Amino acid sequence: QARPSIGPVVRLQQLLAMSQEGDAGLHGVPSKRQERRSQEVWKHNLEEEVERMRDIAETYSYIAMDTQFPGIVVRPCGPFSDYSDYNYQTLKCNVDLTRVIQIGFTFSDAKGNRPKGISTWRFNFNFDVHADVYSQESLEGLCSTRGLDLHKHYERGIDTQEFGEQLTSSGLVLNEDVRWITYCGLNVFGERTPADAPGRPGEPPWVTFCGLYDFGHMLQLLTSQPLPDEVNAFSDSLDLFFPSRCDVAKHLHRLPQQNGDRDSQKRPFFRNAHHILESFFRLPDAVRRTAFEKDAEEEEAEEIELPPPPVPDKGGRGHQGKHRDGERRHKAGKAKH
Repeated sequence: QARPSIGPVVRLQQLLAMSQEGDAGLHGVPSKRQERRSQEVWKHNLEEEVERMRDIAETYSYIAMDTQFPGIVVRPCGPFSDYSDYNYQTLKCNVDLTRVIQIGFTFSDAKGNRPKGISTWRFNFNFDVHADVYSQESLEGLCSTRGLDLHKHYERGIDTQEFGEQLTSSGLVLNEDVRWITYCGLNVFGERTPADAPGRPGEPPWVTFCGLYDFGHMLQLLTSQPLPDEVNAFSDSLDLFFPSRCDVAKHLHRLPQQNGDRDSQKRPFFRNAHHILESFFRLPDAVRRTAFEKDAEEEEAEEIELPPPPVPDKGGRGHQGKHRDGERRHKAGKAKH
């Protein structure tokens, strides 16, 4: 197939130029102070910065994570046994087909103290708008709010396999002493995602289950393999690579409002690693002490009576699905489905 026209790329670069004028007032965009304590990582300094993180983690072993990836590009077709199966297959299809663009890690110790100097690392991966699969709307949104330089990602971006090898040998994963903190969203896989309502569209899956997409992309990088076929195997892989992890969303009702601001309990407040870590350390001490215990996490979850599973469209399961118009931008994309 021929490459897509240059028009969309030009529009994305125009949005990038606009974003560089400043978006500090947007939720999820790091403040100037956060930027001073952040380190951008590209392929030329990957090994050096992973080594620095490994040294930092000996004292500052609490890590919050966020990822930037190019959106939802495919919907799986059934049949599905339940909502857990459908939601996981949606995650698997999209993680397997897309390439993560950026991952952020923010470090602290058990009391919430940050390292002196750099406390956040942002890893920028190779991404080619002419070859990689992406959602036009999602990528434009990332350019306008995050200031992504797509040319720089193409020319200087990190090779995903090299990153996976470096991180696997760093001691940051496969390690019970390292505490991973994310915001996985208010829904669980077993629940039906919020439906569209008049004047209020439902959330896309990557927003509803945002932290699980973060972990999905991390597993893909660490294993260089497609995600497991079943959700139970996915959970087992998470337990292996990230044995100590906390989902801040499970404790949201215990999070105090900040200066009476209800927005501090809403989803936009959790869109970068700095905010996620900050929110974790605003939880009561008793919650934080047990937040990484699996039994405590299971007790925290409420039992919900599930509605019937969705009525599937005709077709096979797995990587076959319906594509949204304009979302696929890959010359070999059809071969993957």
